[in-house]
Amino acid sequence: MEHYDISLRRTGLSISDRLVAARRLDTPGLTFVDGGRPGRFYRRAAVELRLRATTLVVSGGAEDLTALLAAETAAVAMVVQGHGFFPDSVSGLREAVRQLVRAQRRVIVEARDFFDGWLADPEHALEVVLTAAEAGAETVLLHDTAGRLWPDQIGEIVETVAETGVPLGFGCHGGDFVAKQLFAAEAGAGLLQRSYAVVRGGLDRAVSPSVHSAETGIAPVPCPRLEQTVSAQKAIGGVR
Repeated sequence: MEHYDISLRRTGLSISDRLVAARRLDTPGLTFVDGGRPGRFYRRAAVELRLRATTLVVSGGAEDLTALLAAETAAVAMVVQGHGFFPDSVSGLREAVRQLVRAQRRVIVEARDFFDGWLADPEHALEVVLTAAEAGAETVLLHDTAGRLWPDQIGEIVETVAETGVPLGFGCHGGDFVAKQLFAAEAGAGLLQRSYAVVRGGLDRAVSPSVHSAETGIAPVPCPRLEQTVSAQKAIGGVR
């Protein structure tokens, strides 16, 4: 199971403090740390940041392709917004992913509002997933942005999409994120996206901090381990 941290997407920290945060998140338990949209942070990170266990990710839409490439991160999250995107953006997504792959970037396609899109038109939703994979994305991250579905419903949809053989990830908002992550992981999602660190005043959906704090107010949080949550999974099973 891999973990993808997005704590730095939503902070009001200075660039220097974001660099400190990225260093503190550089642990074997986190596969990716997302610094947010392209900009000055990445220009400094290219010079000052040397992560050992974690890969830095820049994220943005197809319209940001030039800036995403200029960020020079090893990995890029291509964010596809809105459940209404499915019929219109397939060709643009394909070309953007191909360009990133040709530039030797690892590509994660983050399909926001995926589950709303699935409920509206599952065929188009699957088309996006397959297009991203065929273009070279290593993972398609299905995001439950609106949070309307129960955890077991999330699991059912992820299981259906996983039958395509495309490597999947899962992300969501809301207080029931642990239950949804458990069902998604059991259904085949190998990458879980979440804010795993607390940054004072900067996050409204972060998990509780550990006892270790930083001078910047950043507190690293151990990544959730699925083997430690078996009892929780049993407790929520069948609850609707």
